[in-house]
Amino acid sequence: MLEDIVRFLKKSDSYLSGEEISQSLSISRAAIWKYMQELRRLGYEIAAVPHLGYQLTASPDRLFPWEVQFDLGTKVLGQKIVYEDSVPSTMDVAFKLGGQKAPEGTVVCAESQTKGRGRMGRGWVSPKGKGIYFSLILRPKLPPNEAAKLTLLCAVAVAEAVARVSGIEARIKWPNDLLVGKKKLAGILTELHAETDRVKFVVVGVGLNVNTPESQLPTDATSLRLEAGRVFSRVQVLQEVLRELEHWYLRFGREGFPPVLERWKELSLTLGRRVRVADPAGFVEGEAKDIDEDGGLLIRQDTGVIVKRMAGDVVWAH
Repeated sequence: MLEDIVRFLKKSDSYLSGEEISQSLSISRAAIWKYMQELRRLGYEIAAVPHLGYQLTASPDRLFPWEVQFDLGTKVLGQKIVYEDSVPSTMDVAFKLGGQKAPEGTVVCAESQTKGRGRMGRGWVSPKGKGIYFSLILRPKLPPNEAAKLTLLCAVAVAEAVARVSGIEARIKWPNDLLVGKKKLAGILTELHAETDRVKFVVVGVGLNVNTPESQLPTDATSLRLEAGRVFSRVQVLQEVLRELEHWYLRFGREGFPPVLERWKELSLTLGRRVRVADPAGFVEGEAKDIDEDGGLLIRQDTGVIVKRMAGDVVWAH
């Protein structure tokens, strides 16, 4: 009912009487008063004037499902949103829900994470109410060896969303980091549950530093606020990220990987640079020449031999 009342208030640019709300939502005037108190406790600013009624004057910048879904406009992504104030990791929650047959497009978001994680076991700093930390369940019709394409797709989508809401042109460091200059703005993590011949579901985790101050960031990280010099609505940023993710995901389903790969290359910070890629088997050093049709990084060693890596930790080599 809180969701219904918020949507009702948002759709009006004037005061709504208690009687209007009561009749429209089939609840008593006393119940309306209690709900208004609860909304104020959650951070909503609601004016109440005798003989006029109620008017919503400000909404909190919290990722409540009804806030994110209001005017979202997506068909699949974000139709179901699981919201938590704090969790160890949204990835863990989403992976559990994926196993319980949660529908494709389900989003798990949290105001903070106590054990947020990135690639290769690294932690992701997740201060409360400052960034966007969410995980998304996808059920693509792909063989497991093509799942890496989704990591590149998501990096493109988040970069496009960031540019749209902030004007900041983030670039992609293979395979899944978004950088502004040399500082990390966002990270993307994909984990899949698969059988031998098919992916059952993929969980995509996104950590994006939005209003995080420098004091709460690692030295090699940045945020939209630091780069643009202003505070952003995290709700609006998350909405745009979900819209771009859906756009690229549906396009991938229609047209395949080539459009994603083309845009990824345009946004790349990696191609053409001398890199060192470390993985459990050791490291490879050389020039990052290309991304192949599987999403793998092609590296030309000094011997002229080209090797391929599907995963690994990239550092710029000097």
